[in-house]
Amino acid sequence: MKIVEIYLNDFIPEKQQEILEAFGDEIGNYDVFPIVTLEFEDKEANN
Repeated sequence: MKIVEIYLNDFIPEKQQEILEAFGDEIGNYDVFPIVTLEFEDKEANN
C-alpha cells in the first residue's frame, strides 16, 4: 500500500489561508500532522 500525506505547507499561501479560516483556531499543528492522508492499493497486488 502506498501512503501519501498532504500537509498545509504543500499548498500555495492563498489556499493555506483559506484552510486556516475554514478550520478556525481550535485545530492546529498543521506543520506536524497531515491535513489529509491518501492510501492507494499496490497495482501489482490486484493482479
